[in-house]
Amino acid sequence: MKTNDKIIGIVGAVLLLFSFVLYSIENIWGVFNWITLLLGVAGSTYFIFIYYKNREKGISKRSLQYGSNVLVQVVIVIGIMGFLAFITTRQNFRSDWTVNKLYSMSDQTNKIMDGLDKEVRVTAFYKSGEQRGAKDLLDEYAYLSGNFNYEFVDPDEKPQITRQYQVTKYNTVIVESGLKRETIETLSEANLTNAIMKVTREQDKLICFLTGHGERSITDESKDGYSLAVAAIKKENHLVKEMNLVEKMGANEGIPDSCTVLVVLSPKARFFPGELDSIGAYLDRGGKVLLMLDPERGEDIVDFAAQYGVKVGNDMVVDASGVGQLFGAGPGMPLVTSYDQSVPITKDFNIMSIYPLTSSVTPMEDKKGFDIKEILKTSKNSWGEVDFPGEVSFNEGKDLPGPVSIAVLVEKKTGDKKTSVAIFGDSDFASNGYFQNEGNANIFLNTINYLAEEEDLISIRPKDFDDRRVTLTQADVSTLFYLVVIAVPLLVVIAGVVFYIKRGK
Repeated sequence: MKTNDKIIGIVGAVLLLFSFVLYSIENIWGVFNWITLLLGVAGSTYFIFIYYKNREKGISKRSLQYGSNVLVQVVIVIGIMGFLAFITTRQNFRSDWTVNKLYSMSDQTNKIMDGLDKEVRVTAFYKSGEQRGAKDLLDEYAYLSGNFNYEFVDPDEKPQITRQYQVTKYNTVIVESGLKRETIETLSEANLTNAIMKVTREQDKLICFLTGHGERSITDESKDGYSLAVAAIKKENHLVKEMNLVEKMGANEGIPDSCTVLVVLSPKARFFPGELDSIGAYLDRGGKVLLMLDPERGEDIVDFAAQYGVKVGNDMVVDASGVGQLFGAGPGMPLVTSYDQSVPITKDFNIMSIYPLTSSVTPMEDKKGFDIKEILKTSKNSWGEVDFPGEVSFNEGKDLPGPVSIAVLVEKKTGDKKTSVAIFGDSDFASNGYFQNEGNANIFLNTINYLAEEEDLISIRPKDFDDRRVTLTQADVSTLFYLVVIAVPLLVVIAGVVFYIKRGK
């Protein structure tokens, strides 16, 4: 067989495989694919024809074997390369080995992108030489959903597009879906996920905070206020509003149906006549209530909780493990690591949370027909201390032994309506002073989102980066230099010389 015939056969096989490899990468069968396929078929057919023709003429078996072996080996190598190309482009596998999984998307981002059913377009206005970091993050999002697309625009090279989007700063990112548009000035996972939620959600949910009974202020920026929690709710794309129920009742109005979730945040004073009845009527219509109490509260709200099969203890939960000392507090700050995994609020939750000065919240024997789940429980080293303030010691038969339930979820479905009440024995855990500690923010926001029927937002939110640097001394740097730059190459050269000498003998 002539050399030219072998080359034609090899080129034909390469073109044949190349057409399919190109399709597996681009997922589009175009004109170029047809050209390479036809040329590949023609070259391979010609080689097979010459092969059998020469065989009939009695070409030597040895030369035929060499030629066919070469072709087979080439085809096998190209086939393996094509298979690997298909696997690496369609079946990617990634592994994040960092301690806190810093280079993996958060649970919240994964849920949002997994359920993304609308096209999201991102336009990033970066200089050509400053796109690397932003591209790495955007690639992660594109990997999670085929409905996410992005492009980079250099403001200096395409000023007309920059003016069209009214961009005035470098490193600005525009997120669009349909007619909605959001602008990000500092690109991060939290900001990008938040923008995607804003442009893809059809309707904002209204979270109402009850006022008029000494509740915590949602605008107070001190450690006792709730400004951080409210800011986080708004980042989840919910609307927030304060509501005075007495004023509503004075105008012959109750709690409006537009209020998705009613938050009763640590009331200190007694409720006015009819207020709790109005909240009960709201729940009967399928309303959602988050009731956050403290050891110091009125008995009327305790009686209200009892109507839903829940006992709010006249106690303070004490944790003898000493965890509170880590946060500059005493035993009145129990730690929670036990969560009900059957409830979406705490499902797969594995981060500890802390609850300063909390009462026990437990289901009553008579649950009034409600389904009640104990979503938070303290450790075995805790108990519900009845004699407070005073000497802290467990009195068997009097105090409530641990583990102690400090939060429950009460639900009942009637027809197409579902009543839901989440009751916590503590409100400090989501105040400004503790909101950012451990899993506190996630517990609070997950509860809000569950009651607002936004379960795809229930998750562990994006993490912050830790500064983990490798510090090398001058001696360490010198050691690495001699090892990598001198020792390893020298060993390779010596091994090569020894191998050459042995072959020469």
